[in-house]
Amino acid sequence: MTAPLDIVDIHAHLWPPAWRPGGKYEKPAGAFSPEIHRKITTPQALVDELEQGGVSLAVVTATIESLFGLEASIPLEAVREANDWLATLSREHSTLTGFAVVDAFAGDEAAREAERAIVELGLSGLVIDSSRASKFIADPAVRPTLEVAARHRVPVFVHPVAHPDAGVLIDGAGNLGNSLGRGLMNGVAFLSVSQSPLLDELPDLHLVFATLGLGAIVQAARGGIYARSAREAGRRPNIYFDTMGHDPDIVRTLTGFFGADRVLAGTDWPILPALDADALRQSLEQAGLSDQEARLVAGGNARRLLGLRHQQAVAAE
Repeated sequence: MTAPLDIVDIHAHLWPPAWRPGGKYEKPAGAFSPEIHRKITTPQALVDELEQGGVSLAVVTATIESLFGLEASIPLEAVREANDWLATLSREHSTLTGFAVVDAFAGDEAAREAERAIVELGLSGLVIDSSRASKFIADPAVRPTLEVAARHRVPVFVHPVAHPDAGVLIDGAGNLGNSLGRGLMNGVAFLSVSQSPLLDELPDLHLVFATLGLGAIVQAARGGIYARSAREAGRRPNIYFDTMGHDPDIVRTLTGFFGADRVLAGTDWPILPALDADALRQSLEQAGLSDQEARLVAGGNARRLLGLRHQQAVAAE
């Protein structure tokens, strides 16, 4: 009998209490349906879906864009409050762990909060926006935050943000047009890194991008670290993509290009429902993955990333 998959969802969202109805930073539902708004403000809803689906762990984030929008000022105290709450998740729910949120484009201030969140609060990674104020994550302003992540060997989830012309895209193609625009912003963030010396200069930096940005691989394959010759030689930069569901064709594309050791199961919950162990296993099989590869994508790669910091601490002893 095949052993159950250890499933880690690298991409789930919750809003901290201060942003929920009645909180001091209360956010309206916006484009969310009432049911999605209920879920994103209710940690127990995620815990229940994880249990029902046989998912071992979900990595929870609350992004700068989702909390503050694309242009509003970002008070440091509010960011600190969000991270204080994210740090409580793993203590209150064994199936949840939080990534600290920082405005990576704020330079040294962001780096100091990242350091506090990792060292003092014990958060297991960071989430940053892929772009802000027409800058992308290879911008020098982001470097201090990325250096903190590399020093502590914690993963950084680079989350999509809305395209500046999102309204035009929505008029043209509805919500899918908006999603495509967000994918473009995430893809450009990915390319900004792959075309820079950042990965060579910070070898312990591990970046995770969302599958919305998958279209960027067409450009990445034209040369550099993702050229065909580099891929055939087995060189795998510390860049990962989540699956945002478990469509076997998408999984096949991701693993075929990046390798099964660079793909992580994820959903974007509550936009998509939590993963289901049986459905995920079937999809990974349909994608042509071996049992070992399926276990890497389902949770093994995420566990490795989440454990890098611990391994560093053990090695230092």
